[in-house]
Amino acid sequence: MTPETRKRVRTYFDGVRPGIYWPRDLSDLVDDYRRRRGEFDLGLQQVMNFLLKEGILHKAEFRSRRYRSIIRYLKGNPSPYELAVSLRRDSFLCHKTALVLHGLEPPTTTIHVNKEQARKPAPERMTQEDINRAFKNRQRRSNYILRYERSQFVLISGKNTGKAGVIPLRAPDGAQVDSTGLERTLIDIVVRPAYAGGINRVFTAYKRAASKIDVHHMIALLRELGYAYPYHQSIGFLLERAGRPRRDCEKFKDFGLEFDFFLDYCLKRPAYDRNWRLYYPRELA
Repeated sequence: MTPETRKRVRTYFDGVRPGIYWPRDLSDLVDDYRRRRGEFDLGLQQVMNFLLKEGILHKAEFRSRRYRSIIRYLKGNPSPYELAVSLRRDSFLCHKTALVLHGLEPPTTTIHVNKEQARKPAPERMTQEDINRAFKNRQRRSNYILRYERSQFVLISGKNTGKAGVIPLRAPDGAQVDSTGLERTLIDIVVRPAYAGGINRVFTAYKRAASKIDVHHMIALLRELGYAYPYHQSIGFLLERAGRPRRDCEKFKDFGLEFDFFLDYCLKRPAYDRNWRLYYPRELA
């Protein structure tokens, strides 16, 4: 590039807002520049090399031991939370990271981010045998883990909910990102306790959040999420143990108590709560 072209390219990209750009986004910006200036011979790679060399953009490579790397181009200094939701379109923070945003857990270098799957047919009617079989083994966990600088990103492909209960939240570093709201987060960590650090951390989160929970909103969300498994039994049990008034907890019985259920996966010699028809770890007794 000539000195004049380099100057024009720099002026154009200095005017581009700070943010996180996918490779296609960057290609579109270069195409826009070429149309504006009529410089159609200017190559994409040529422009990118110049921007990276001059420090106008920085290349972020998110590496995985099992999957292909993901490349993003950064202008400015985005938050790790913003980086997390840039990895897949329409994703949002969840589980333990959402607990951090709600002030229920301290920040960590591991960030959990959910991208919902496509809709699936409704499951067949559940049986007690189905429940017993599913919960006798360990919880399935995502192997889609990426690393960039000091952060680790756990990419989860959750149930399609139409992003029910997802709201903009302020992260500890000031970034505003999409995350599950309080009640959705407390439902999610019951469904997948391992993503919250285990069932003991789930119980701690319920105790810390007990006075803040909107029970009516939580019930409405649970109905909207439409889980086949009776997670309402676990939620009612945890709310009761966390100190919510009995009248609030009993509302979750309106979903029914048709089955014996399990507070966690792979329980060994669990205790049993007859009120909630629920097996749970003895240390919570």
